[in-house]
Amino acid sequence: MNRAIMNINQASLDTIHAYSLELLRDTGIRFPSEKALTIFKKNGFRVDGSMVYFEEKDIQKALKTVPSAFTIEARNPSRNIRIGETNYVMAPGYGPPFIIEPSGEKRNATLADVETFCKLVQTSKYIDFNSAIVVQPAEVPAETAHLDMLLPTLTLTDKPIMGSSASEAAARDSLKLAEMIWGSLNKPVMISLIDSLAPLQYAPESVEALMVFAEAGQPLIIHSACTLGSTGPITIAGSLVISNATTLAGICLAQPINPGTPLVYGLGGNPMDMRTGGYVNATPEDAKHVAIVPAMGRYYNMPCRSHGTLTESFCLDYQAGMESAVMLTAAALSGVHVSLHACGTFGSMLAMSFEKFIADEDLCGAVKKLIKPVEFTQETFAMDLIKQLGTSGNYLMEDHTVNRCRDEFFIPDLSNRSIHDKWLAMEPRDITARARGLLAKRLAEYEKPEMDPKLEKKLIQYVENRKHNR
Repeated sequence: MNRAIMNINQASLDTIHAYSLELLRDTGIRFPSEKALTIFKKNGFRVDGSMVYFEEKDIQKALKTVPSAFTIEARNPSRNIRIGETNYVMAPGYGPPFIIEPSGEKRNATLADVETFCKLVQTSKYIDFNSAIVVQPAEVPAETAHLDMLLPTLTLTDKPIMGSSASEAAARDSLKLAEMIWGSLNKPVMISLIDSLAPLQYAPESVEALMVFAEAGQPLIIHSACTLGSTGPITIAGSLVISNATTLAGICLAQPINPGTPLVYGLGGNPMDMRTGGYVNATPEDAKHVAIVPAMGRYYNMPCRSHGTLTESFCLDYQAGMESAVMLTAAALSGVHVSLHACGTFGSMLAMSFEKFIADEDLCGAVKKLIKPVEFTQETFAMDLIKQLGTSGNYLMEDHTVNRCRDEFFIPDLSNRSIHDKWLAMEPRDITARARGLLAKRLAEYEKPEMDPKLEKKLIQYVENRKHNR
């Protein structure tokens, strides 16, 4: 059955690509960085001022060296993640400056909040790696905030990490800290997000960070998006062209620097609310972009990235659950490889919530179970058992059931599955209060992962030195 969310066929993909090439050739992409412009000129690209122009051969050459899959090594090797193929990995919110409390009050995020989210990431059954900016702490200087966020990520978790792309200095600090842990960075140990500016340009700090990470061979998510009707065309088709062209241009900068640098294709688009002029996400239009991203990734033979459990709501209500479920399910069923914002995000990605993090984990777990292939084997068909029991229909005490009963079904931690009478007697019944209880339990049971004390001291000393000698 041809559903609207998936009606992008080969001809449509070819058209998006062809129009993107037309934009890249005739209009160009703005790169406000002399270092980047020098690299483009050295590699034969046409440059006029800060505008760079691309021919089809340039795009094809760059795409040819992008790996179709790669592994990111964690501090704990058992937590390594594979990006691409049939894998789907998730990270929590990225970039919100605020925290929404259970009361609904909004406050500035703090470094203590960063540390709490690191502990939740470490103890999560479903979140695979940590964000570079799970929240933006307000009490530390912006110039060195990346150091204050990287340190707890490295010490309080042993899952894969993201590097900071806030600036060239932040990228170099990310690599220096990683070198202290992994030694020579001859393998991927972190992934970093490079967001473009709409329309058809990159910010100087993003370009500088891209070049630093690419030179070190560390993976990058190259992501472009626009606000439909504001910074891009109001139509999804037009949005896809403008964002795809910008992402392809970023790929063309990364690969000449270090051919074979692992990259993840990213593209998005959200409508502007024509009544208020505000940016909104978790809309059907947003979900359609999410569903189309994997098709574009496959078109270019690259892993792809999308959004996660986004919502415009500010509390754990029906709206938050509906919008988050639509976004994450669209990503999972369409074949997305990497989702940022998979846990905890409220209100246009401007705020995080500890309680929503706990609630979103149930959704992440359910979606991962949903996309896990059904096992069709002689043992799972259970034909001998079916014939043996015939019409008796009592499978409860059979070994086939007993041996599988703990992991055959998805079991949520927060969602209610009790009968009505028990639900009426439940204390607390409110989902936010129940999430608060699970949050307290998780944090009480948290155990800091092992790290050589000398190494930890070295990391702390580097951060302190950089903050005082910037």
